Amino acid sequence: MARGVTKTFIAQTLGRSATLCQDWKQQKSQPSEQQLLQVARILGTTPEYLRGESDEISPDAEMEELLTTLREREDMRMLFKLAQDASPEDVRQAVKIIEALRSDD
Repeated sequence: MARGVTKTFIAQTLGRSATLCQDWKQQKSQPSEQQLLQVARILGTTPEYLRGESDEISPDAEMEELLTTLREREDMRMLFKLAQDASPEDVRQAVKIIEALRSDD
């Protein structure tokens, strides 16, 4: 798979079974827009590229850095999985908590 990311990793990140990507490939099912956006983030590309609507593969270097961090750090993958369905307000609250923890050091 592209960028060294496995189908299993994508499925796990989406909270689904390991056969998810295979089902998409075999057109047994199609990803929702939210799933497509998450897969694009994982792969460092855009939903438009994955749908064949754009030739632009990678949106920016910052995204590449974030994806590398997610691949290399189990703790960051866990945090991402917990936050992926959170509301924007939930994320802001979590950021405040993490910032407060850092200031206690």
